[in-house]
Amino acid sequence: MIISRFAPSPTGFLHLGHAYSALLAFQLAKTSNGLFKLRIEDIDLTRCKKIYHNKIYYDLNWLGVKWEKDVFVQSDRIYIYKNYINFLNDRGLVYGCECSRSDINNALLALDKPFKYPNTVTYPGTCRKKKLDIWSNNIRINVDKINHHLGSPTLSFNEKGLGPNGEKGIQQFDLQWFKQTLGDIVIARRDIRTSYHLASTIDDFHQNVSLVTRGNDLFYDTPIHVLLQKLFNFKIPNFYHHKLINDQNGKKLSKSKNSESLNQLREKGMSLDEIKSLIEQ
Repeated sequence: MIISRFAPSPTGFLHLGHAYSALLAFQLAKTSNGLFKLRIEDIDLTRCKKIYHNKIYYDLNWLGVKWEKDVFVQSDRIYIYKNYINFLNDRGLVYGCECSRSDINNALLALDKPFKYPNTVTYPGTCRKKKLDIWSNNIRINVDKINHHLGSPTLSFNEKGLGPNGEKGIQQFDLQWFKQTLGDIVIARRDIRTSYHLASTIDDFHQNVSLVTRGNDLFYDTPIHVLLQKLFNFKIPNFYHHKLINDQNGKKLSKSKNSESLNQLREKGMSLDEIKSLIEQ
């Protein structure tokens, strides 16, 4: 039985890309007589708005998507994420970091090592030995200590969909690769006391999600989530990364770019069948 989920952020109205992701996750669960869960990822309190939050329910109902009653709202769960941070901190696996983005970029330029993968930089470890308070700074994992703690494991996940470069099936990585490629990533920002990576991983476990369905632009985040799942002794779900829905110029639909919303399409008189035909092309 598949338990899937849809986890939008209420930073704008849902668009066709959200419709595709929600309908796909719903159908994958439905065809296995499984369960479909909903989660509202509203940890970015400066951008998330109640009007967008409420409209998510309306749009999903209009799409014919039905979800279980135990909806998770992440802003109500910050104390839970804190418990998991304490778990890592008690084992010496995280540290506080006071570096700004410009600090990191300058340090990398000085090292002549601005390594990017695919849209991030590998942190040079500036604050690793400073012993800064974690709760008044960003919180980073210490990959070297994690590698020692776990015994230099080879980690893996099963890709049921398709990554951006055709990745499918069992994907493996070790922590040397993780260190060189992703580095000591931030798992909690100082302003919101968590991060997408941490909150999403914990909530997938607490919602018993067995198939994580999301756009293939998030494929390269998966090793981060798998590492956290390993640290917390969570069962690693299967992953299903799917195509992105693009606009007429071939660009990914985005709320930040004011992509046409489902609400706007409805106001134009577009029917549900017409919406589905657009995303199934």
